[in-house]
Amino acid sequence: MIEAADNFSFTSTVDLGIPDEDNLIVKIAKAMSCIHGKELPSIHIALEKNIPHGAGLGGGSSNAAATIYALAKMWDVPVCDPRHLELAASLGSDIPLFLSPTTASVMTGRGEILKESREPLADEAGQQIPILVLMPQDTHSSTAAVYKAFDENPQSTHDMDVWKNNLERAAVEVSPQTGEALKWLRMQGEVKLAQVAGSGSACWAQCLSAKNMSNLARRAREKGYWAHEAALTGKGIHLA
Repeated sequence: MIEAADNFSFTSTVDLGIPDEDNLIVKIAKAMSCIHGKELPSIHIALEKNIPHGAGLGGGSSNAAATIYALAKMWDVPVCDPRHLELAASLGSDIPLFLSPTTASVMTGRGEILKESREPLADEAGQQIPILVLMPQDTHSSTAAVYKAFDENPQSTHDMDVWKNNLERAAVEVSPQTGEALKWLRMQGEVKLAQVAGSGSACWAQCLSAKNMSNLARRAREKGYWAHEAALTGKGIHLA
């Protein structure tokens, strides 16, 4: 949440084990201030962190992208200014994805170069699909470890017409619990599609309906998984 304040400040609901000035949100804000030659705005940014750390869900990166987006709107400058994209890529390889007007993409380089995109999953009526995000409790995958495992046994780039995460094998190798969660999801009747999220350790499942998703979420929690009901949204960042 961003609200007016007497000066620039930042707080988080979760102790991330780092000083506030090392948080991506604060780094982005200071860098944006330098890029545009403007003082830090008199705002308070309150981070309510609900996305687990080490889940492969891009929580920190999406927060950083949202900060760029919000400050650009506040200062009436283009969100996708090349300097913003360069800044984003310098602080996190997947931050540019969250600033992009596309949806799913094939990313090259370190992951910061978006080559292709496709429309998000939707049902026959064009409605967004409900998804369940699931994660084994107390399981946090190291992105570096997953990419190291991938480099040792690389998987071919997939066809854009097929939903597939080619980091899956490496993610499961690094975190067998992720593999168990993925296997369990794929055995459930409510699930149409299940994949590892990013480099893990979370997985996501496309459900047949919102009711199916709620039933699945209940059973997942009974098994001890962290589970969150969600839905795929439109392109880009939504600023309320």
